[in-house]
Amino acid sequence: MANWAYTDYVIEGPVETIQKIEKAIKEHPVQEKSSEDWEGNVIIALNGNINWKPAENHYMRGFINMESVLLDEDSSVLKFGAEEAWGITDFDSELKGIFPDIKVYWRTEEPDEEIYSTNDSEGKYFKDRFYVDTCINGNYESEYFTYESDVYKWLYKITNGKVNTKKKVEKFNEGVDLSEGDDYIRILEFTVVK
Repeated sequence: MANWAYTDYVIEGPVETIQKIEKAIKEHPVQEKSSEDWEGNVIIALNGNINWKPAENHYMRGFINMESVLLDEDSSVLKFGAEEAWGITDFDSELKGIFPDIKVYWRTEEPDEEIYSTNDSEGKYFKDRFYVDTCINGNYESEYFTYESDVYKWLYKITNGKVNTKKKVEKFNEGVDLSEGDDYIRILEFTVVK
């Protein structure tokens, strides 16, 4: 069974191209033996080849969240989310292969394997670089942060001044047994990939 990653996409490009991609996402034909929301259906619709199958070295196990599809007012930016098995798929590279004039930004999160990554190195759309997940005195909280210093300010606040450095996080987590329901602090940093 797959561990599902949650991926957000932002695609920039010429209006005509972005509108074609949006139309393919919303109105694509469904291939035999495939799920309606499968990313591969979109690639097939865009490249016009109904016999297309992901190449052996291309990974295409993702499903678009149709309710999340949003075209910006000027029609040059398209945003949507997807669920993808074990992390980012090759959907973005397939799109860029069809439309070399687009830019595809993404951020993916797969909590079970602690995979947090983005290709948005400048933070244009995905500026957050840290995800913090905590259980303090039985209260679960999580938050995203752009700067590491803000992580420790927040932790200081929610721990009543007990935790405000990396060393103190390590000390807090010493001997933690999650199966026993112990309190914990997890700081997960987004890896920036090219």
